[in-house]
Amino acid sequence: MRLKYLSREAIDDIKMNFTQYRKHFTDSNAQWFVDLFERNGWLHDSKIECTDFTMNYDPDFSLSDRRNVEIVYEALKGLSPAVASDERLWAGILFAQLWEYVQYRRKEELASQNERDILNSFFFMRGTKRFCFINCLSRLWWTGYLLYDSSKSDHYTAVDVICERAYASRIVLFSSNNFASNKNLALGVLDCIADRKTRGESIGRYHFVEANKYLNCIGGISLLDTLSRSETKDIVDKSLTRANLG
Repeated sequence: MRLKYLSREAIDDIKMNFTQYRKHFTDSNAQWFVDLFERNGWLHDSKIECTDFTMNYDPDFSLSDRRNVEIVYEALKGLSPAVASDERLWAGILFAQLWEYVQYRRKEELASQNERDILNSFFFMRGTKRFCFINCLSRLWWTGYLLYDSSKSDHYTAVDVICERAYASRIVLFSSNNFASNKNLALGVLDCIADRKTRGESIGRYHFVEANKYLNCIGGISLLDTLSRSETKDIVDKSLTRANLG
């Protein structure tokens, strides 16, 4: 399977002239767009090849998101972060190869006919880093990239914590902190949260906010990059316990 990408000209044209395209975003297939792109020379084969993969379409997003993180990252593990930050690649795949998936995962947003919701379904609308985790396809790869755990037989255990509820908002929140790119820190935080869940604690947004707040705070007085995964887990656990007592 050779991945497609969409030209910058096509992306800019759709964003600037959205009303001309609006009604076709809920078409049963992508043929109208593909024909348009090919007439204008806007759709191209990339140099990226991968094995064929099929997305999971479970009606429960907490299940399908978790499975699709693994499916997408395993298929595209060879991408570099620079390539995976390119809006043109994800737009090309969504329009030309995974139209069914975006229709499934963004059904309500597409049906709303809201310009922002529709454009967010296919493109990066503002800063690249944030929108890598907002786009419904690129966020799957980036979640896998951040949380793939080579130390465990199930490399995606940490993804369970993110995807079990409110995945879209949790991964945006988690990725926005200053330490997410450090795998020891990221996995240490999720080890702590998973352990607290095992002990019977109900996990919510609070746990992610408090962990982010504390690590960002101590980052000013200590070098976070020197912390091991287990040290991070212990530090975050203590901070959550203190916050609960307060």
